[in-house]
Amino acid sequence: MSENQQVVIPKVVQMISAKILNQLMQTDCGIESAILTTEDGFEVAVESVGEVDSSKLAAMASSMSAISNMSVSESNLGTHYQSLIIESDRGYIVIMDVACDKFPMILNIVASKNTVLGQLLYHARGVVDAFNKKFS
Repeated sequence: MSENQQVVIPKVVQMISAKILNQLMQTDCGIESAILTTEDGFEVAVESVGEVDSSKLAAMASSMSAISNMSVSESNLGTHYQSLIIESDRGYIVIMDVACDKFPMILNIVASKNTVLGQLLYHARGVVDAFNKKFS
C-alpha cells in the first residue's frame, strides 16, 4: 500500500468492532478505554468510560505497533509482534496486533492500575480471537 492510501473499513466491520469492544468493556477489568484502529492509525471503533482523545491514541498505537514489529524482526524473535504492554504509575496500555488478513488492525487498551494484568490480557486476546473469527 502506498503512503497516501488508507484502508477503507466497511460500515459492517465498524459496527461489529464496536459491539466486540462494548463486550470487552463489560468485563469489569478496570478498562478505561478500548480502541480498534487500522494499521495506519485511523480509528475504527472506540469504547470509553470517559473522555479520551481517540485519534491521538490511534496514531500512537500505530507507531508503537510499527516499532514493535521492527524490534521483533531485528531481534530475530519472529515475523511480527503479538502484544506490547506499557506499565505506568497510574495504569497500563496494552497494544495488540489483530492479524486478520482482510482487515488488519490494532487493539489499544488503556486500563487503571488496579487492573489484574493477566485478566486484561486474557480478555484482550478474546477480542483479537473474536475479530479474527468474524473476518478470516
